[in-house]
Amino acid sequence: MGLLHSLTCQLKKRSLTRPELAGMFEPPADNEWVAIDCEMSGLNPKQHHLLSIAAIHINDQRIDTGNGLYMVCRPPVMPTANTIIIHGLLPSDVERGIHYDEMLALMLPFIGNRPIVGFCTGLDLAFLNPLVKAYMGTTLPNTTIDIRDLYNQRTGYRTQGISHASQHLTSMIKEYNIPDLGSHDAYNDAVMTAMTFLHLK
Repeated sequence: MGLLHSLTCQLKKRSLTRPELAGMFEPPADNEWVAIDCEMSGLNPKQHHLLSIAAIHINDQRIDTGNGLYMVCRPPVMPTANTIIIHGLLPSDVERGIHYDEMLALMLPFIGNRPIVGFCTGLDLAFLNPLVKAYMGTTLPNTTIDIRDLYNQRTGYRTQGISHASQHLTSMIKEYNIPDLGSHDAYNDAVMTAMTFLHLK
């Protein structure tokens, strides 16, 4: 953990309103990560809402799929049926989804202090962090790893600072012969993200 990140964690910890989550601010263990994926009703955090989230532990070279988390959430504003279907969800699934606070009560201890691995982590955190801050008084303190950055480091695919089109997750899994479990499903995407991470790290 870098000095700047450590200082940022300590500052965030001062705003923590849930002492039971203090462990999230401790330095992470080596060779432990958590892959997460979120599905939203759109791409604008100010207008759209989180619909589902999945998280899976990565321990060294092993993906612990047997103990992953997957939850469907009920947003404060119900999205259109067409939007929900894109993610393989039915309107009834979302209507029966759990409250964001219930999701966070399960998800945050599961994430713990592990570095977060994702695809487009910035977008996921743009939706997650406002919910997290409302729940525990501060945003996620975890370091983040975007597999697109790892892919760039390995391939050098950059065009004037703009990410290359081949960075789409479906292209990455094809390149590394990773099974395509089907996209727009938070759990499947989290598993494929974890597998891609192990190929790239």
